[in-house]
Amino acid sequence: MPGYVCCLGSINFDVTLRLDRLPEAHEKIPAKAVAVGGGGSAANTAVWLAREGARVRMLGWVGDDLLGAFALRDLAEAGVDVAGVKAVRSSSPVAVCLSPPGDKRIVTSPTLEAPWTPDDALPLAADADWLHAAVRDANLLTRARGARRLSLELNGSYDPAFARAADCLFTNCDELARAVGSDDPMGFLLERHAADPAIWFVTHGSEGAKILSGGRVETVPTTLVEPVDRTGGGDAFNAGVIAGLLSGAEPAAAARNGLRLAARAISRLGSR
Repeated sequence: MPGYVCCLGSINFDVTLRLDRLPEAHEKIPAKAVAVGGGGSAANTAVWLAREGARVRMLGWVGDDLLGAFALRDLAEAGVDVAGVKAVRSSSPVAVCLSPPGDKRIVTSPTLEAPWTPDDALPLAADADWLHAAVRDANLLTRARGARRLSLELNGSYDPAFARAADCLFTNCDELARAVGSDDPMGFLLERHAADPAIWFVTHGSEGAKILSGGRVETVPTTLVEPVDRTGGGDAFNAGVIAGLLSGAEPAAAARNGLRLAARAISRLGSR
């Protein structure tokens, strides 16, 4: 795969619990299985990209604690360059992922003020061919453009400025519907962003993915698998799409590559 990718955003320590069902109020239930490991949207995408053979650098921060050290080691062992990750005097972010059948619920630690901003990391991406960001700052993305290609994981947010700042936008259908307040999120995008140059990749669970590009919507079906844990499926999808586009694939072929990785991700416990 030509070039290399920088991934900018969250690096977590994940605890994933596979459940038969969610507990009722004041009820304690046993988990069917437990997985602990590295997580965070941008970090997950970095790991899946490395598995696809990309040269990847992670940009972000972890706490100067045992969980941060674990997260860094986990990334490095996956083949991700962690020279762009800063250890700060703070607690490392933690996510608890609840995975009952056909569902996922994620609880994250409080947003912490850390002596780090994405602007601190941008110089480390100066020679990247692709910058993938999981941040919600359209102004930052505009500053980051340069000659590189830029993608953004929306993580449940929506801002029309994103479509002007990034080349590719990634989101989930349910999250997008909540963010824009519409039962027809693809119709919403088609009405407002058909003329924008950005390509939208919207995952639709068992339906596969939909792509908005060049003023038209295309559906890319997926191969159905029995999900073990849906955590991280979207992050793996993002990696597959980026890897495909970097290799010269058309958007639909890149989406098929993303769906292939997403199927692998949700067939196992944990986000990677």
